[in-house]
Amino acid sequence: MVKTRRENKRRYRGTAVVEAAIVFPLLLILTLGAIEYGWLFLKAQLVTNAARQGARIGILEDATEAEVLAIIDGLMIAGGLPVYTPTLSDTTLPDGRAGILVQIQVPCSDILIVNAPSLFPTPEYLRATVTMAKEGV
Repeated sequence: MVKTRRENKRRYRGTAVVEAAIVFPLLLILTLGAIEYGWLFLKAQLVTNAARQGARIGILEDATEAEVLAIIDGLMIAGGLPVYTPTLSDTTLPDGRAGILVQIQVPCSDILIVNAPSLFPTPEYLRATVTMAKEGV
């Protein structure tokens, strides 16, 4: 007895549905993970750039703490991160020169899109630290 194509099609009709049911959730998790981590890296770069720009303003001789905080605040709000903790402090560099230390900390719960820590492990905070030597000292 020869089997026809029609009988073979009927036999494997549900296979594609079962395969899709297995593969689709995995592809969805992979895609969401790529989007989540890409967004996190984008925001981490934004925090680093805000700290760097704050330090660039802070190293000037006549710079005030209010000016540095205003620059950082403008960049963080423009980047969609209104909740953050800045820390400014004077420091001494290893070569003995005076410097400024700028730190910014942002809670990751305010950044994440999916915010599913069981699916995508993420840090509790994004932090950026920049140290620069003061000018003219």
